[in-house]
Amino acid sequence: MRMRKLFVAVALVVATVTGTVAGAPPAGAVPTPPAQPASGPGGAGYPWSSYVYRVRSFPNYDLNYATYEPAGWVGGGTAPTTSKIVVFMHGYTYNTTPYYQEWLRHLVRKGNTVIFPVYQTQYTPPAYFTGNAIWSIKDALAYQSAVATVKPDTAAGMTLMSHSWGGPISANVAARWQANGLPQPKALLFAEPHNQTIDSSLAGIPSSTKIDCVVGNYDQITGRLGCDALWAKLGHVSTANKNYVWMFSDYYGYPDLVSDHNAPSEITCCSIDALDWYGFWKLGDALRDCGFLGTSCGTALGNTAAQRNMGTWSDGTPVLQLQVTTSPPACPPGSYALGC
Repeated sequence: MRMRKLFVAVALVVATVTGTVAGAPPAGAVPTPPAQPASGPGGAGYPWSSYVYRVRSFPNYDLNYATYEPAGWVGGGTAPTTSKIVVFMHGYTYNTTPYYQEWLRHLVRKGNTVIFPVYQTQYTPPAYFTGNAIWSIKDALAYQSAVATVKPDTAAGMTLMSHSWGGPISANVAARWQANGLPQPKALLFAEPHNQTIDSSLAGIPSSTKIDCVVGNYDQITGRLGCDALWAKLGHVSTANKNYVWMFSDYYGYPDLVSDHNAPSEITCCSIDALDWYGFWKLGDALRDCGFLGTSCGTALGNTAAQRNMGTWSDGTPVLQLQVTTSPPACPPGSYALGC
C-alpha cells in the first residue's frame, strides 16, 4: 500500500435518531407494506437511544472513514463499556454515510461500534480498494479505543456488512484478517455484491464464519454475478454456515417493494422499507448475533421460516418470501437479475 503523510481533522456529532418511511397510498387505499417489526433482528428494539458520530479526514480522501459509537443507554441495568464491531463497506462511489444512514444508525443503536471506511473515490484505482479499507479499519479501531466511552471489543471479532463493490472488499479483508492483525471475521453479509477485484483465494476466511449472500431479482447492475463468484471461492465454509439468498420484488400493494441494485441503499423513493427491515437489516443483525453470541442463528441461516419471512401487507397477505439455498440456484421464474 502507498505511504502517505497524514493530517487529521475530527468532526464530532451526537445525535438522536428516528426512522420513517416515505410514501403514501393513492386514493382508494390499497394494501401498504409492513412496518418495521418491534423487536428482534431488523426490529426497532434499541437498547441505545443515540450515538456519537465521528469523521476522520485525510488529504488522501480514499483513507477517510466514519465511526459510530452507541450512546444513551436505555437497555436497563448498567450500560456496557464495550461493543461489538461492525464494518460496513459501501458500494462504488456510494462513499458517504447518507447513502446508508438509517441502516448505520440502526446498527449503532443495536449496540455496535460501526466503522464506515471510505476506501475509494472515483479516482482511486480498484487495486487499492482493499488495502485502503484495511488501513482505515486498523486506524479506526485504534482511534475508537483511545477516545470512545463505549470501546470496540476487538477480542470478540468483527462482522462485515457490504453493498455492491463493498462485497469483494469485505471478502478480501476477511481473508486477510490474520496477516493484518485485524479482529477475526465472525460473519459476512454480502448485499448484491460486485464480482470484480476478488482475491484469487479466500481461504483465509475462517470456515466457521456465518455468511449470507443476497441477490435482488431486479438487480441489473451486479445481479447474481457477485454471489456466484464469491460462492466459487467459499467452498471451505460448510453449507451449515452459508446461504445463497434470493430477494424478490413485490408489487402487490403501494408503495412497491423493488429489489433492484439500490435496495440496500437509501437513494430511492421510499428510503427504507420491508426489504431492509425483513431483508438486509434482519439478515445482518442475525448473522452478527449468530457469529458473536450463538443466538438468532435460525434467523440468519438454515432456510427457516424466520429467515425467509418478509412480513405481511396491511391486509394480511405475505410479502414474497426470500428463497434460501446452500448453492447458487437456477434463476427463479420472473427474475431480471444480471446473469439470468
